[in-house]
Formats: sequence, structure tokens, C-alpha cells
Amino acid sequence: MSYGVLVSKTGHLMVETTGAGGDSDTDAALDRFQLLWGGASVPGRLTLTKLHLNYIPNRAGRGMAMLNLNLRDITEVEIGGGRVSKVVGLRTPRHVVRIRCLGAPALATEVAELVADLKRHHRRV
Repeated sequence: MSYGVLVSKTGHLMVETTGAGGDSDTDAALDRFQLLWGGASVPGRLTLTKLHLNYIPNRAGRGMAMLNLNLRDITEVEIGGGRVSKVVGLRTPRHVVRIRCLGAPALATEVAELVADLKRHHRRV
């Protein structure tokens, strides 16, 4: 399986806590991201591979500010409204990651397909 970059784009990311239980590595990374940035919408670069979604904020050169989401931990992909740029919502057991970017519907479709492929493959292993 190739781990090359499928999508790379700029956008704004915000993390919300849903309060539900969750114990994945992705939820731990989202907790750390929230401690650093709070509820702010953070501009940066989004990179999507077949296994991960990486986000590097523009404002910080700190390694702790980077975010790496395992696509297997995503339970649902949503698309929200907006006039110019739409919002992609990625749900994990304990968080919702909101990404505002141009081309959001195509990004949501790509992520949903990758998540479905990973879950289908994971069941066979």
C-alpha cells in the first residue's frame, strides 16, 4: 500500500469535544491540540494520505502543535454549510474536528471513502 500524499491544502481547523467516551490515540492527540489552541479556528496546512490526516498550523513552529489523525479512528464524516467555503466535520469517539477549506465537499468524499476502505480492510485482517 502506498502512503503518498493524496490531498494537500490550506484551511482552518477547530476541535470540539463531544463529551462522549473515547480512548484512541487520535482522541489523545486532539486533547493535546485543544490544550494548546483552545476552541480557536487555527489556520494551517492539511495533508491527507491513505492512513492519516496531518495538520500543521501556520502560526507555530512547535512540534507539539502538529496534529496527526488516524483515519481508522474517524466514525463519521459530515459536510456543513458555508457561502464560499464549506466545513468538513470528522467525528471521533470523543471529538469533532471541523475543517473549513475550499473544495470541502471533495475532501469529505475522499476522507469518507478512505475511512470506509480502512474499516473494510481492518475487518478482514
